[in-house]
Amino acid sequence: MTTRQYGLATAVADHTAPREQLHRFLRRVVKARAAPEKADRAVAFLDSVHQGTGIEHRYTAIEDYTKTDPADFDFFPPNWRLDPFPSTARRMEIYEPTSVELAERACRRALRDASVDADDVTHLVVVTCTGLFAPGPDILLVRRLGLRPDTRRTNIGFMGCYGAFNGLRMADQIVRSDPQAVVLKVCVELCSLHYQIDLRPQTMVGNCLFGDGCAAAVYAASDRFDGGHLDVLHTHCHITHDSLHQMQWHIGDEGFSMVLDVEIPKTLRSGGARFIDTLLAGARRARDDVDAWVVHPGGPRIIDAVRDAGELDEKDVSISRSVLRDFGNMSSPTVLFVLKRQLRHSSAGDELAMLGFGPGLTMEGALLRVI
Repeated sequence: MTTRQYGLATAVADHTAPREQLHRFLRRVVKARAAPEKADRAVAFLDSVHQGTGIEHRYTAIEDYTKTDPADFDFFPPNWRLDPFPSTARRMEIYEPTSVELAERACRRALRDASVDADDVTHLVVVTCTGLFAPGPDILLVRRLGLRPDTRRTNIGFMGCYGAFNGLRMADQIVRSDPQAVVLKVCVELCSLHYQIDLRPQTMVGNCLFGDGCAAAVYAASDRFDGGHLDVLHTHCHITHDSLHQMQWHIGDEGFSMVLDVEIPKTLRSGGARFIDTLLAGARRARDDVDAWVVHPGGPRIIDAVRDAGELDEKDVSISRSVLRDFGNMSSPTVLFVLKRQLRHSSAGDELAMLGFGPGLTMEGALLRVI
């Protein structure tokens, strides 16, 4: 039994934040909040980080990031210090309707791409780490998409940037156990809801990287429908236990806060080669058998580290860089944006190695064959 991906689609939040527009917002907040003797240094650090990301556009559910006058803010308070800073509860008020609307948009596109009817879907897998509520997005999507009321639902939460791989693995396991199953998977993240205003370097780095987006895919047995994009050959994961502190995601009173350690690229360089070889060995493949690499663009230094660990050429990560440039890091859906672009350049029979990383520090991978 082979699991096939029949449909793949993406969607982004309603508001686009071009590079300079968003940088202007971040700069004004840093200037307003920094102590006078530290302001110049904090702004210089922000400028350096922003310049080095390579990101030209991000999308966001919060239009305030694109405004020049705080009197026009709708989400943040009307001052550049952003006092009082929005609570987690206020952020979830935005997350609930917006995440479901965005997920519905991507799911409808994925079903249309797969030429699959809503009545055919037997399982729904929802991946997200930027919000929590119940009845959750799974139940609301069943109603909004017109799925059957007996659709089996799974929520995969708080796994961060590698969540799409766990959604893929869940879909693969479902299809392998039930040849008639049709799995709709959706990854939806509103990272910009969790913008933080402290001036720690790791916080400013995160503020310069993350955006909002969604991706959905349809999976079923390879003989269930006509057509399709690719077959799932093998998946693999590995937790590096001595790096638990390097990437973290915590629920706070004022949104969710992220820890991004400077050692992450070093960890990926040191352990990435072994991970890639183990992933490929599980499918009886070597690196030369891989026709293209689908790398989660966590940031420019993450891409560099994976390129070096895999002894890849710069062209092997060019699509990952293009997605980072056009969307930023959207957490779990981002690697599916890369996959969607890669499929435009792939031919039948090509084998793709898809790689992702997240809290743990966890490395995830999948080997896929284009049909």
